[in-house]
Amino acid sequence: MTDREFEQCMSAMAAGDRDSLRHIYDAYLKLIYAVVYDTIGQREEAEDVTSEFFIKLYSIAGSYKPGNGHKKWLVTIARNMAVDRIRKIDREALVDEIPETGQSGSMEEQVVNSVSLKVAMESLKPDEREIVDMKVAGGFTFREISEIVGKPMGTVTWLYNSAIKRLRRCRL
Repeated sequence: MTDREFEQCMSAMAAGDRDSLRHIYDAYLKLIYAVVYDTIGQREEAEDVTSEFFIKLYSIAGSYKPGNGHKKWLVTIARNMAVDRIRKIDREALVDEIPETGQSGSMEEQVVNSVSLKVAMESLKPDEREIVDMKVAGGFTFREISEIVGKPMGTVTWLYNSAIKRLRRCRL
């Protein structure tokens, strides 16, 4: 979705158009969920925060100020909401579930592929996992990621390269 399309959807949402929310939801659900999940690390909580994110987006549509890149704005809101949720939940270890996949093939293949990817991603440090998701799923530049996570760009690129090396060793 382009910045212009996003701006049009936000304007329409501010006027009460729910179809515009559906367009944004369809375009960014996976990205928002990935950011929230990487921050929280627990499926049910990530699903809840992701749902709350889109409800909040609809309610703040009128306050959107175009011009600074909408994906960065969306990710910042999602990440902040996830951090807020972490502050509210118990600090005990959370149990991860195998995420559902939309891939074709048998259920067995889907479970094996999900487990392999999940195991590989779990081998990453939380910072690395977050940066990989922003780069791969979100299409952000290292500079944008640096601004979002509040780390120097050199650190972000180093973490990304380190994560990619670790994922290659998992031989997906």
